[in-house]
Amino acid sequence: MATALDESLITRNPATGAEIGRVAATSPDAVAAVVERSTRAQASWAEAPWRERRALVDRWRRILSRDAREWAELIRDEIGKPAVEAMAGDVIPTLDALRWTVKNGGAALADERLGPSWQRFLLTPTGRLRWRPLGVVGMIGTWNYPLFLNAGPMAQALAAGCGVVWKPSELAIASAARLQASLLEAGTPEGLVGIVQGGGDVGRALLESPIAKMVFTGGVETGRRALETVAARGVSAVIELSGFDPAVVLPGADVESTARSLLWAAFVGCGQTCVAVKRILVVGDPAPLARALAEATGRLRVGDPARPGIDVGPMIHDQARSRLDRTIRATVEAGAEILAGGRPIEGPGCFYAPTLLMARSPEPERVLEGAFGPVLLIRGFADVDRAVEAANASRMALAASVWGADRKAARAVAERIVAGMVCVNEAVTPTASAAAPFGGFKASGFGRTHGLLGLREFVAPQVVFERRAGGFRPQLFPYKPSGVVDGYLEFYRRLFHPRA
Repeated sequence: MATALDESLITRNPATGAEIGRVAATSPDAVAAVVERSTRAQASWAEAPWRERRALVDRWRRILSRDAREWAELIRDEIGKPAVEAMAGDVIPTLDALRWTVKNGGAALADERLGPSWQRFLLTPTGRLRWRPLGVVGMIGTWNYPLFLNAGPMAQALAAGCGVVWKPSELAIASAARLQASLLEAGTPEGLVGIVQGGGDVGRALLESPIAKMVFTGGVETGRRALETVAARGVSAVIELSGFDPAVVLPGADVESTARSLLWAAFVGCGQTCVAVKRILVVGDPAPLARALAEATGRLRVGDPARPGIDVGPMIHDQARSRLDRTIRATVEAGAEILAGGRPIEGPGCFYAPTLLMARSPEPERVLEGAFGPVLLIRGFADVDRAVEAANASRMALAASVWGADRKAARAVAERIVAGMVCVNEAVTPTASAAAPFGGFKASGFGRTHGLLGLREFVAPQVVFERRAGGFRPQLFPYKPSGVVDGYLEFYRRLFHPRA
């Protein structure tokens, strides 16, 4: 959790309240100067050969790898995750993302020849497709995965030849300071990557500065306001605005293994994970799976993740916990039944009991949409069509999953679900794929991070055509409607575009 004190930002361990980080807040008036320094540095960096960009990203990766255990412990203390979860879900995927960029970025950004193919008969020249860096990327970072969701896009922007100015979440300032220090240690050119620390006023100042691209991860309403700010100036964006992820469970799915998988997929990161499962849509009777989940949810060990044997840590701060509790109360008023949890845990720390709800109508599901915390809702459906309709009814569409023994049938259902990532008998973990583009549909955002498509978010395609001076050009003024030219064009049309 974070507080502001005398122009400083402070983060505290959400399990104990101990201070974790303290930094000076950036004045909104100072943001433009940081962007200007990055702009000057980027002009040279854009001309750097790939081997130089590659070397920087690889040095950065090695520094992060060297400090992997310290990173896991810092994320544990500042965000509230068990260290093993921080290592597996934040640190290692970050290293993999950077390694993918190091290994594949050169080929992804290399010039491509565009041959004229059949159009050579029209004297169309050969083209060369180039990938030009956009400029300075303004990035609004997030707190729940302070390494993975920030370092990956930053590395790809640098690999593409861009500069970066980023505002980390004020809830993860210690992680941000360490990340910025690691970039400096890696030898990042002076000013190329700038950091501005603060709240919404600093974020607005960054988005109003002359950036060439915005990368935003956060809530729907804040993201829309950020998008409006940059869109007014024609600046493009990658935005990821969380999800309300459904898991469709088909008849014949093994109750024990499915319950075990969905329990983790719902409560990993204390449910404060953008792709955490929030809705289980059971085709058939939901009672057996609900009973198994309720029993397993009640056995989860909640507490300070620095203690051994803890499964679920705290929520990020008291306000988030109170907001979740209000949402759960409203969901119950709308007709949901609490099967497990459903209450804040008394005592120090921002703990909330992992919660399982049963719904028998769509209304509780609509009320729960957007909840960010350890809560899971289960509902039964008479057939697959109704379950798929419910899965697609949400305005959010980041990720989804389908569970069943018959993989062919599950795959057919998965292909009907609208989401940026759909898994069969899996959830959450594939987000760590270094090669797969990550992002959502509908209100969950647009644009992609990671892999080839993520890298190309930071470049613009430019095609260069060339031919020798002079030469035969029958298309130039004055037109010569000779029988030879007219006849050739008719022959070309008949050859390549015959009538149906």
